Amino acid sequence: MTEKLVVTNKGFVRADFSFWVGLYMDKFYDSFENKKIIGNKCSKCGKVFVPPRKKCGKCNETIPLDNNWVNLPNTGTLLNYTITHYKVSDRAARKAKKPQIIGMVQIDGSDTAIVYRLLNIDIENVKIGMKLKIEWEEKPKGNPADIKGFVQV
Repeated sequence: MTEKLVVTNKGFVRADFSFWVGLYMDKFYDSFENKKIIGNKCSKCGKVFVPPRKKCGKCNETIPLDNNWVNLPNTGTLLNYTITHYKVSDRAARKAKKPQIIGMVQIDGSDTAIVYRLLNIDIENVKIGMKLKIEWEEKPKGNPADIKGFVQV
């Protein structure tokens, strides 16, 4: 019988990679480079989707890629939220120093919501229905991290 040496290391492995998000999301993230939010609109029922989608969730109509895009404001309404003591974007240090508020925000003019952190808002002041606006990174690159989060209007 031969002996085997097993070596283990505790820690995190960083794996940089890129992946394609598809034509609709690619166009959506491209608009982030200009600190803009766009959605797409179903021509049959009129629903506006942020993030955009190829098929309408209400009437199953295909939304063409080359038209039906809608420019939307950088403001929205808080639909729901949760408070967590764990970081959701930085895997190196899982426990946050103070609780984070993660909100589901419906961009004004859209019929769906996106999920981002709420920034500079005390937990006791968070209310469903409150008006929020996007806080953008100074130099956006066209990816989800371009939105730092939402602040109170």
